[in-house]
Amino acid sequence: MRKFVKLVLGNFEVALSAAFLMVTVLVVIINVILRYGFKGGLFWVEEVATASFIWSVFVGGAAAYRHKMHIGIDLITSLFPERIRELISIVINLLMVVINGYIVYLSFLFIQANRLKRTPVLDVPAIYVNAAITVGFSLMTVHAARFLVAEAKLFFGARRTARGAVR
Repeated sequence: MRKFVKLVLGNFEVALSAAFLMVTVLVVIINVILRYGFKGGLFWVEEVATASFIWSVFVGGAAAYRHKMHIGIDLITSLFPERIRELISIVINLLMVVINGYIVYLSFLFIQANRLKRTPVLDVPAIYVNAAITVGFSLMTVHAARFLVAEAKLFFGARRTARGAVR
């Protein structure tokens, strides 16, 4: 049971993003079948598909960041010695915490500015769609902070002996 819980929590963003993507695909396929097979579709499908896709993108971006699957440019850093590369990685993670944290702050402002707005077809509060930005970038900020702490511990915590071995 513990393994299952650990697996679910370890892949929470992936599962959530996949669920939203499945909703997107399913409602679009159902609407295509209804439109061509029965000459009429559902009026709300585009709104649901768009909202689900937005959630899938932002939560999926956080999942990719958590598993370090984003594309990185290693050409410049590969020219430096290992210790400098570790320091560059710490600086990058610090920048990611600051930038993602700032985007979270801006997303709160965005939600506040549009708090009375409702979706045009289903008439649900737009906050449910706009919150995807806050959730996605909050998760990325948390992951960047975890990476920063882990790499800083390795960089500053490792003591080297005279022979170069790490204690």
